[in-house]
Amino acid sequence: MPRTKPYTEKGIRRLKCFRCGKQAHASWQICSDNRIYRPACKECDIEINKIILQFMGFPNWEEMLEKYKRKIGD
Repeated sequence: MPRTKPYTEKGIRRLKCFRCGKQAHASWQICSDNRIYRPACKECDIEINKIILQFMGFPNWEEMLEKYKRKIGD
């Protein structure tokens, strides 16, 4: 059954990354996927953030990404 509510911190640790199968650490949802929450590992979460920051044209995307990586302990 599709997940339409955010995962809890405890719940996300029980899952594997939707993309690569590694241990999940965060979840993502997008409108074109009916806003279904999908688990993501740290590496995939970082890559998603990088792609979005670049796509949206943030001039300081590298700084923002490094700050996020420090925040999540990567």
